[in-house]
Amino acid sequence: MQPASALPDLYTVLNGVLPPASAVGSVTDKAAVFQVLKNVAVALHRLFEPFCEVVVHDFSDFEHSIILLEGNITNRTIGGAATDLLLAKATSGETDEDLYNYLTSLPGGRLMKSCTVFLRDGQGQAYGAFCVNFDITAIVNMRKLLSTFVTTEEKGDISETFADEIEETIQSLVAETLYEQGQKLPLVSREEKVELIGRLADKGIFQVKKAVPILADYLGLSRATVYNYLREARGDRATT
Repeated sequence: MQPASALPDLYTVLNGVLPPASAVGSVTDKAAVFQVLKNVAVALHRLFEPFCEVVVHDFSDFEHSIILLEGNITNRTIGGAATDLLLAKATSGETDEDLYNYLTSLPGGRLMKSCTVFLRDGQGQAYGAFCVNFDITAIVNMRKLLSTFVTTEEKGDISETFADEIEETIQSLVAETLYEQGQKLPLVSREEKVELIGRLADKGIFQVKKAVPILADYLGLSRATVYNYLREARGDRATT
């Protein structure tokens, strides 16, 4: 829940142009708030046009509450009425919490996300609202389009490494195999090392002529030990 002074704190950031919350009560004070928000509305709209609409409502007349409008993605005009959401919140007094990034839909299947910040006086009573609406239809459609390009077949057992040097490919295979085993370097037991060499053999790593010296250096083993583990792994597979 935001305190009544939340918005005046925002105004302080805006070079102290607006009066403090405790002073917001008179028609003159509110007019000053509305004028600053007009400037903010222009800035936001120009930054995000043509997808952004900024609206300021004055709750003194719900039938004609729109007093400021920059951009237009909801086909409303100045002098238009408050939305059902604003009317319900203001009538029930549920204006202590501002509303952020809620999703709404527009005619024709367009989508919009919105924020509503209630303008409160020194007693915490809402006398208006500052609303930002952002048409996200094009962005959502772009996300769907991009998704079709990055979607792959659901086959988790397929991976591929692209590298100029065979050492990188072998190191990638080792890392992948260790991940499958739920292990990491350095391996401690002989059994773990034999299992790793066996799995690498199954993946065809020893089809590479330089595989044994590269593995020996990477795993911290002698070449003879790599050959011994390979024979042992193949023997184990032959007896199973």
